[in-house]
Amino acid sequence: MPESEARQGIARMPTGIAGLDQVLGGGAPAGRAILVAGESGTGKTVLLNEFLYRGMTQFNEPGLFVTCEEPAEDIRRNVAGFGWDYAELEAAGKLAIADISPSASDMVTVENESYSFEPLLNIIGGLVESLHARRIAIDNLANLFLRYQSESAVRQLFHQLTLRLKERGLTSMISAERSVGGESLLSKRGLEEFVADGVIELTQTPGRHRYNRWLRIRKLRGVNYQTAQMQFVITERGMEVFPPIPLEKPLSKSKPAARQAFGIPKLDAMIEGGLPAGHIALFSGNTGTGKSAFALHFTATGLAAGDACVYVTLEEPGAQLIQNAEQFGWPFAEAQRKGRLVFLEVPMSDVRTDQLLYQIVNLVRQTGARRLIIDSLSGLERAIPQREELRDFLEQLVRFCKMEEITSVMTYAAPAVFGATRGQLMATVSVTEAQLSSIVDAIFLLRFVEQEQGVINLLNVLKVRSSAHDRHIYEYSITKQGVVIGEPMMPISPQ
Repeated sequence: MPESEARQGIARMPTGIAGLDQVLGGGAPAGRAILVAGESGTGKTVLLNEFLYRGMTQFNEPGLFVTCEEPAEDIRRNVAGFGWDYAELEAAGKLAIADISPSASDMVTVENESYSFEPLLNIIGGLVESLHARRIAIDNLANLFLRYQSESAVRQLFHQLTLRLKERGLTSMISAERSVGGESLLSKRGLEEFVADGVIELTQTPGRHRYNRWLRIRKLRGVNYQTAQMQFVITERGMEVFPPIPLEKPLSKSKPAARQAFGIPKLDAMIEGGLPAGHIALFSGNTGTGKSAFALHFTATGLAAGDACVYVTLEEPGAQLIQNAEQFGWPFAEAQRKGRLVFLEVPMSDVRTDQLLYQIVNLVRQTGARRLIIDSLSGLERAIPQREELRDFLEQLVRFCKMEEITSVMTYAAPAVFGATRGQLMATVSVTEAQLSSIVDAIFLLRFVEQEQGVINLLNVLKVRSSAHDRHIYEYSITKQGVVIGEPMMPISPQ
């Protein structure tokens, strides 16, 4: 806990929701009211229910769910889809559901412009005392205010409610539905900004085949929290939020990095024995130039040296890559059975970059992998049309690899069919390569070039950061033994 929070005596209550406590800086401020705002379908009710469920099952903190819209039985059925048995928790005295939806009796009275929450507060108070409740969730409170025209009265009522909840030591989550235009009945009256202690905003944006969900902490009074917009998903287990990967470990600078070889003798000689540990290498070339063959070489050599490997594939299934490797005599299937080689197959549409980043990081940490392969970045680029989102993903991934000294090889399919025109051996660097040049540590260019009546493959090491490298252009071929590099095409003139 930060020193400023400790001085103020602000305790934290973990929500138990995957990733959310990290966003909140350790959990929700205990004894305070947080408003969860979002359009219909963004996941507000799921967040409220999981806040209660994790409290009851993980932290032994009884909870009260107040529904202002859906009948109680619908709530029980809905959460059963996540494997949460509310009836069992109610029977155990850990949960109570107060149904004040329109189908239930009206507990809010209106008399001559005099508004009172006393009936509701009395019921809540009785249930809280009988349960010894620590948490409360109120779903769609704005539904109770639809009949009221006086903004000052509604604001006073909301303030009265949150104050009484705090007096009882309850940590509360209260949902409010926004319209498509971004305004809700509560926010329109200034309740978010001035009454609630915190505001969590949930939004969604359309993808090609599904919506992408986003979470942002708009306000959390008196404590530290993460302000960035971040992705989240709702799975069969509940919510999972993907905050930025914590990268607090300093980069190692105490000794020269060990070299990670490709197992291609001429290529390793060109880069002084291999890539420095923690380097990120990009293999860019036309379709069919053998980018994946270089990536498979790097994987096979790592496995032979005892390194675990994570192979992220967007264009070929792992089974096909295993077959390709076995044609070169590399026992990928055996390495996969032993858990030393893990394939992460990524769908080619609507990739959630934050989720993908967590999947990669978790696999690397679970396996202890020292080598990471991304095949290919061009596939990822097609699946993520927002260029800045892709770059943010790569910057976080690169930082993680450097922090953990994981060496990575990434492939990229250049758009041009041929890499040179008449009189040239290699074409100019593409726009994408130029944009990636500040992120990656090494760039290897692979190109087709016409020669007489045929086509040859050419390789050039464009850059290797913090390391000398061979600048010649080499012809290469792919044989039954893998990649074979020939002699340089021509000498380089002295500088």
